[in-house]
Amino acid sequence: DLLQGRYGLATNNIPAKAVSVVQVLENYQPVKALQGKISTDDVAINLRLKDSAKGVLSIIGLLGGGYQPILWNAEATAMYFNKQSQNMTIYKGNNSGGNVASEFRTHYDYERVYMPSGSQLSIQNPATPPIPRNRYIDNRSHAISTNHLNKIKGDTELTTNILYYDDRIKKEGYSLYEQYLPSSDKLIIEEQMRSVSHIHNLELASRLNVNAKNHYLNNAFNLNVNWNSDFGTSDTHSNADVADVLISQRLKQPFLSIDNTLNLIKTIKENTYKIYFSIGYGNKPHSLTVSPATYLGNKQAESLTQDLSDRNLASVLRLSYSLNLKDFRFDYSLWGSANIRNLNTELTEQGPNYTERFSADSLRNNLWYNTYQAGVSQSYTYDNRNNFKVTLQLPLVYLIQTKDDKIINRDNTYQRFNITPALTLRYDYRDFCFYMQGNAGRNFGDMNSSYTGFILRSYRSLLRNDIDKLFESRSYNANSSVHYKDAFNALFFNVGFNYKHSWKNLLYGYSYQDIMSVKTVIDQPTQADSYGVKLSASKGFNFLSTTLRTFGNYNSGNSQQIIQEEILNSKSYNYGGGFSLDITPFSFTNLKYSFSWNENKNYIEKRASDFATIRQTSQNVGINIYPIKEITININMEHQYNSAAGKRYTTFADANIKWKNKHIDIELGINNLFNTKQYITAFFNDVSTSYYCYNLRPASALIKFRFKIR
Repeated sequence: DLLQGRYGLATNNIPAKAVSVVQVLENYQPVKALQGKISTDDVAINLRLKDSAKGVLSIIGLLGGGYQPILWNAEATAMYFNKQSQNMTIYKGNNSGGNVASEFRTHYDYERVYMPSGSQLSIQNPATPPIPRNRYIDNRSHAISTNHLNKIKGDTELTTNILYYDDRIKKEGYSLYEQYLPSSDKLIIEEQMRSVSHIHNLELASRLNVNAKNHYLNNAFNLNVNWNSDFGTSDTHSNADVADVLISQRLKQPFLSIDNTLNLIKTIKENTYKIYFSIGYGNKPHSLTVSPATYLGNKQAESLTQDLSDRNLASVLRLSYSLNLKDFRFDYSLWGSANIRNLNTELTEQGPNYTERFSADSLRNNLWYNTYQAGVSQSYTYDNRNNFKVTLQLPLVYLIQTKDDKIINRDNTYQRFNITPALTLRYDYRDFCFYMQGNAGRNFGDMNSSYTGFILRSYRSLLRNDIDKLFESRSYNANSSVHYKDAFNALFFNVGFNYKHSWKNLLYGYSYQDIMSVKTVIDQPTQADSYGVKLSASKGFNFLSTTLRTFGNYNSGNSQQIIQEEILNSKSYNYGGGFSLDITPFSFTNLKYSFSWNENKNYIEKRASDFATIRQTSQNVGINIYPIKEITININMEHQYNSAAGKRYTTFADANIKWKNKHIDIELGINNLFNTKQYITAFFNDVSTSYYCYNLRPASALIKFRFKIR
């Protein structure tokens, strides 16, 4: 397992000529000691190489250039595979909108103490539009990864993956934000935004794996370091009593995390013993500076600086035992965890002419938020290895949470006992698969619901918690589906239903002071419900090698929130559908057409007429032509409609031609043939509406040469 689930590195860089077979392994159980004991629903991809690709150092390069503006693209891939070692080293860079980091994403769901790198702070920048990245991103990107596997002996492997990418991304756009207010008025904020993001990310992963028939050891070490920064400006206008102002924002968000996970499995006849231990540390010293701050009523400041330090130390230890008795399996785990977290923040104001700098206790936090848990996990499974499987899970957890707020000298300790059962059933009958799942969940707050000092999350978002009470939530989920699969007749369909009910003991919302939103919390329980139905089907026909696919969905929900200290009952619905057709009328021509339609609406109960419905459609036409074996021509057109956008219709077109021979591949791509300059969209978020206008990359042409160096 050289790439540890990063399938994109393999599928996008290993040449097809080197691959003899691509295997898709369903119900894949990678642990030999558990094969035949514990079945899975996991899917893995395996590449079998041709003999000519083994024991040979292969180097492939790519160079590309184009215009408008001056474009470049470069790649280099070195590969070596033999029985004892494997290596792939890859460099990629471009300024044509390509995402060099997309191939780094792993498709494995590793169980580990995970430290997220995201920041609580942000600058105001254009949101991500629902169109391909290369249409709007102005980038300069570099990425390099080296992946090495050494087979120490028969069952033992040592894998090392080092990944680094450097990305500078420029975005420019316009937004209009409409927030519904109980007085039947609307707060309207317009922003002309420009932003530059600098991303520097380094990852190191090393895994020692012993995968023998009766025992298994996996030790995984991960180091992640990044030193990202964002800079943006926002030319802001609103209908509030605030003068138009050009606001600059600068965000520094370095991050460090280190973790190690040890997983041991031993099988003795029908008994399975497991030891799992994971420990990790994360540190996020972030800083946001906003200037000027002329929209705070009587409090005017040349600048605001929000410093935030978030440190986290966490560990989990679990001892497990499994017993297989014919078709029954009994799983028990005794586990404990500790999560120690410190949040230290300060919001400072710079006075007029930068003459003074001051802060108050209400603008500071020094919070220690610790969570300790111990529990017993129980799982009972009946699996006849044929057509029926049922699993009942009954985890029992005892939880202790301690909060020590150093600023206001307040200590709290909470103790809770928790049980969250889950039931899963699967039944296979001929080509049908029936699936049902239900579970209950219960959570007890987090650090973000506990700090009492104000934190400036963005230049117009100010948050704090002013209720000394443990936040609690409960949820009940149920979903079911029916799958039908007839591979011989190329007929597939799936229909599914889901329902969720949630309850919270505190109600959150926002009050708006001019353009600033301030978090509001009241001591009142609230609940929400949501449900949805989705279906999909496809049928293949021998006639003209045709495949027809169709899909549909319906989702609805209701919830409560606070706006301007008034409780509002909101409702939402979303439904849509579409189809696609893939047809090959001639051996040298392939045609594709797809259509999708979606309608959604969010509104306040008994005030539905105050909110317009947003309707969206999208059509895509693709033509692939193969005049001779060595040449491929692709033409693609896309048409989008949004009923709430100022410019409702948008059309894109791209063309690509590729020529291959034994020594070189040449590819010419032309993007945005119609030179569409802007993309406009609108969408709902609770009881607000956002409109975005994005400046797009101009019509451009890029030619690439891919060749084998060695």
